[in-house]
Amino acid sequence: MKRLFSSILLLAFIANLAFSQAASENAAETESGDITFDLSAAEGESNGWLHENDGKKHYLTALGLVAFYNVFLCSWNRYVGGRDWAKVGPSEWNRFWERSMEWDKDWYWTNFVLHPYQGAFYYMGARGSNLNKMESFLLTVLGSASWEYLCETNAPSKNDMVYTTVGAFSVGEMLYRLSLESDEISKLLAFAVNPARLWTQLFTRQKPLGTTGHINELSLRLPLGTAAAHVNLVDYDGDYDETEIYPIFFSPELYVVYNDPYGHDSNDPYSQFSLLFKAGIGKGSGNGADCNFAELDKKIYYNIRIISDGMMFARAPSFGDDRDTTIGMVMEYDFDWHSYYLISSLAPGFAIKQRITNEDDSTFEWQAHLAGILLGTSDFYYYRRDFDSTYTDETNGKSGLTAPYNYTIGFETKLMAKYKQANGSNIGVNFRGYAMYDFYDQLQYLGNGERGTQLGWDLIGVTNVQAELALNKKVRIGIEDELYTKYGIYENIKNVFQVMNSTSVYAKIQAK
Repeated sequence: MKRLFSSILLLAFIANLAFSQAASENAAETESGDITFDLSAAEGESNGWLHENDGKKHYLTALGLVAFYNVFLCSWNRYVGGRDWAKVGPSEWNRFWERSMEWDKDWYWTNFVLHPYQGAFYYMGARGSNLNKMESFLLTVLGSASWEYLCETNAPSKNDMVYTTVGAFSVGEMLYRLSLESDEISKLLAFAVNPARLWTQLFTRQKPLGTTGHINELSLRLPLGTAAAHVNLVDYDGDYDETEIYPIFFSPELYVVYNDPYGHDSNDPYSQFSLLFKAGIGKGSGNGADCNFAELDKKIYYNIRIISDGMMFARAPSFGDDRDTTIGMVMEYDFDWHSYYLISSLAPGFAIKQRITNEDDSTFEWQAHLAGILLGTSDFYYYRRDFDSTYTDETNGKSGLTAPYNYTIGFETKLMAKYKQANGSNIGVNFRGYAMYDFYDQLQYLGNGERGTQLGWDLIGVTNVQAELALNKKVRIGIEDELYTKYGIYENIKNVFQVMNSTSVYAKIQAK
């Protein structure tokens, strides 16, 4: 995994430098047939990872933020929270570099939201100190490594080192840019989006550098719906078919698009991205996952979803005046924490996006993404419903609870198509597909003390269909249907098939 991680970062860096060089050497356009390629980056864009902000670099401010944040967070957990893992001392610090790394089994939200956000705090502090993206990323790696090796008694975590660095770059760069946009609305909102500004503006005496006015789309959707799910263990001797009903749920959704996705040309990572955040709550099915809040989990429906994609670099080939096209490298960061399933992925890859404008000003938009999953997760065997989640490992003298997920690598695709009328009414379909392979050395116990029984593939698809009617420029109503399917193909244990369908109606405020 370390080799894969290093290779992907090196490839992205070299490719970005290559595109930057091409941009500097090609002020003119080159034509190939009827297709025109503009090799120069968009006017006013920064120069990728190595762009120098137009200001003095404050390295000590950035390093001070990392040190203060780690010490404060560790001390809080030790003296206020009473966490045993935060009671570090000389035994952890002595020859700390010799401590071996392991996969951890922390709470799902902690690993795949809080850790990227922790790293994003380092990253935004560095960016706010006028460091470029590469310097900010390297400082994030330093902050993550110092936390893992010096601020916890637990073994340094392999998964945290990925999500607190690469994941933090994705989260941090988006929040950094959105904080600048928020300045136009409210200073308080800007600091809430990027709290690292409390530190950097105190010591640098200036707000983070950057431009505003890049929000291309901003909407708030308010769905009310119901869902039904079914699971089947394939060729299982006993009676395990299970149906679950979620009678009603409410799931507000915020959607932001930064710069126009179509016809985007830039060497600047995350100069164009989309970000969807949804938090749903409702009545549960009565069949909960065996986790720390199992009883509550059986009574409520919940769904927290974060879906984003950011262009690492992009080119805008011309296929005609009525077609706006973007081709380039993309970074996918997905997080789904549902009552019924778990999915997360951090996946660099490639994307093509195109918008076709018709004579009546209606448009047809489509996107196709293909990415390799650097690190992801899928739920552990139907979220451990009705399975004994305790284990006893007599060989190593260990016992405890299994985690509700496995770490994975694999592939991811995103497909999107939307037809939009001039007045805003539209119909569209979105698909997310995952082919995930479980790492062997982190597989969970299945209650019988045996490990490695779940080695295999998880094939997952999430299909979403929406239709909206525009009442006016700001308000729309619509209907949505979403289908989740999963087929788990495993060794030594039965394959599993899951399906869930949810339907909802919604009102939508289209702010921009």
